[in-house]
Amino acid sequence: MSSKTRAKRSGRRGGAILLVVALALTVLAVGCGGGGTESSEAPAMSTDVLRFASASSITTWDPRVSYSTEVGYMGNMYETLLRSNPPGSEEPFTPVLATDWSVSKDGMAWTFHLREGVTFHDGAPFNAEAVTYSIDGTTTLGLGAGYLWWPLDKIEVVDDYTCVFKLNYPAPIDRILSSSYAAWIYSPKTKGKSPKWWDKTNYDGGTGAYQLVSYKANEELEFKQFADYWGGWEDNNFKNVVVKIVADATTSRQMLESGAVDIQTTVSYDDVPGLKQNPDLNLIQTPGIYNYLLCFNTQKKPLDNVKARQALSYAIPYEEVLTVGANDLGRVAYGPIPSTLWPGSTELPQYHYDLDKAKELLAEAGYPDGFKIELTYASENPTSTAFVPLLKESWAEIGVDVDIQGLLWNQQWEKIKGKEADRQDVVATMWWPAFNDGYDTLKTLFGTEEEAGWNFSYWYNEHFDQLIGDAFKNEAVDIEKAKQQYMEAQTMLIDEAVGAFLFDADTVYAQSAKLKVVERNPFFYSTLEWHKLTPK
Repeated sequence: MSSKTRAKRSGRRGGAILLVVALALTVLAVGCGGGGTESSEAPAMSTDVLRFASASSITTWDPRVSYSTEVGYMGNMYETLLRSNPPGSEEPFTPVLATDWSVSKDGMAWTFHLREGVTFHDGAPFNAEAVTYSIDGTTTLGLGAGYLWWPLDKIEVVDDYTCVFKLNYPAPIDRILSSSYAAWIYSPKTKGKSPKWWDKTNYDGGTGAYQLVSYKANEELEFKQFADYWGGWEDNNFKNVVVKIVADATTSRQMLESGAVDIQTTVSYDDVPGLKQNPDLNLIQTPGIYNYLLCFNTQKKPLDNVKARQALSYAIPYEEVLTVGANDLGRVAYGPIPSTLWPGSTELPQYHYDLDKAKELLAEAGYPDGFKIELTYASENPTSTAFVPLLKESWAEIGVDVDIQGLLWNQQWEKIKGKEADRQDVVATMWWPAFNDGYDTLKTLFGTEEEAGWNFSYWYNEHFDQLIGDAFKNEAVDIEKAKQQYMEAQTMLIDEAVGAFLFDADTVYAQSAKLKVVERNPFFYSTLEWHKLTPK
């Protein structure tokens, strides 16, 4: 990967981890439950306006470069060819702008048959040319998650409603096309427009159920039904959607409880017990595809020693970290990829809390009296802020003294990439992939880099690189072989204690009990499908 390409990608992850701060870090999950019974005297909910309180701000209105919290709105304005279904579904994908598809035996050509009668918000017709225009435009611009299209050679238009994706090497194009980044299809009428133009005009060139009406930066967004939406409309669909951008979770909770909004998308862990007791509200829990982990600096003493890293891994009270950090709203991790996300697995080996084993390994590593290390975390992240003191306390039990440094994410990021002598020993972070495939996590967090970037452990292994590269290609031609290769690669990370995998986090929303409860898709955890939300 070239340094130029890496720089483009880094722009997203900075914003993406700020998405963690703005949306997912403080917002995690609880279950479908809480009250759910509304008063018999309560008036019926009007379908005129659905009202949200959301912490999600807008970094761009350009679907080609979108890589942050605006995805929650983009998912209602724009559409992809396919949509990944929740784990356990009978089929892995739902057709959206594509109706059916097939892949060649060698995994090098994917043919898509497109939905007819679809219109963009600006009146342009949807067809194969629009698909080619959109994907080529995103790929050529190369910003945001544009790197996802590295496998693509070209798109051939067969006819108005058939196109073929020709690849440079086998790849799971179905997963890439169902991403909530870099896979949106947008109107050809935007030809020649720059990202600045999109943001200046707040242009909406999608095919989605709702279209943007107005936007006041960091204050309010207003949307309305797209009358010609191909999915159709029922009388109980909401005609308009108004979103109040509210950064403070306490304020948004007050707005929900007072009836000023119908949905709160940013819920504090501390508010969960009280909200669950409110009979006028429902809380909806969804297993997420993001997780919390520690990355050990494998190139700097003392953690260049695998036994020292293993010792720290055994000296982590995983269950307590989950309780204190996430109010038990998640699961202790089995590896680097959440078990809800391919190819995550509960069959992987786990470290467990064992101080005697940790002390034994420290002695074998040549540090019977322990050592001193530095740990950094993003101070904007209340979850990490809550659990890192537990690490300091527990590691002290085996003689390891931890200097905890809470830094703003941008400061932590600079330290991670900085001079080797100045880098921290441990990075506490939250992570989620750019598309619905754990390959992105393995490649980005643990793949070999030409210069320090997203591999926070600075661990480089050619065999690992080869394993995940081959596995990614085999996803398109031999899924069982791909799974075996991914399992071997993940086991390597665990055996080498490249990082400590703490817990997989859930997502949570709170909403009025007058609203129908809709199953949340963990692959699009930050996007509520407004078209599916209706009064009870």
